[in-house]
Amino acid sequence: MTKQGIEMTNIGRLDIVTSNMEKIDNTSDSYDAVTSLMQQKAAQVRQNRVNWQSYKQGQMINSEEYSVLGQLDTSMSTTQKRAAFLKEYPLLSAKTFASLLGHISKDQTVQYILTMIDDLLQEDKTRVDMFWKYGKKVKEEAWAPFINLLQRPDGFIANQSCRIITKIACWSEEPMSGKDLTYFLNWIKDQMRLQASEYLQSVVRCLQMLVRLDIYRTAFVDVDGIGT
Repeated sequence: MTKQGIEMTNIGRLDIVTSNMEKIDNTSDSYDAVTSLMQQKAAQVRQNRVNWQSYKQGQMINSEEYSVLGQLDTSMSTTQKRAAFLKEYPLLSAKTFASLLGHISKDQTVQYILTMIDDLLQEDKTRVDMFWKYGKKVKEEAWAPFINLLQRPDGFIANQSCRIITKIACWSEEPMSGKDLTYFLNWIKDQMRLQASEYLQSVVRCLQMLVRLDIYRTAFVDVDGIGT
């Protein structure tokens, strides 16, 4: 069989896998129903509110970051308040999140920040654009603040980062590409081999979202993902 024929066969097999994923999805009420473990953990994370005032007093965040968090922390603001602030200050918001993830190392706080970001994106898909706009300003990719977090030992941090990267990749006008896409798909492939992983359903759901788009479907075949 020719290389092209093999590729077409693999894509056909991936279509079957995707169809099976769709059947799983159709038994659920929403994106989050399939990833109930992640949602249970996220609910716990939301309850562990971060004392941003102590971070400010300890000079771990600056006054600007503290002010932004006061506007966007879902435990301290309303949906309308967050929407208005993000509409007016998208770059500042993305800058703040990138800064926090770049210098705060405590697992519990990183979990909280990622959950806040995921909630904000879930409220409005178009908010992924703020990471694209900020990325272009600082000459980084939109997913740059999150991709290194995939290697964190904490499973929730890694998989919450996976959810955010998937949303950026699927909901942006510009697709994920190049070595970062290859790295991300290989990470997903590796996670799917961990059959005992408590976050396996979340990883599968992220892959399902990705392979609905032709560019990612083909890329997953190219990294031999169909054999996973």
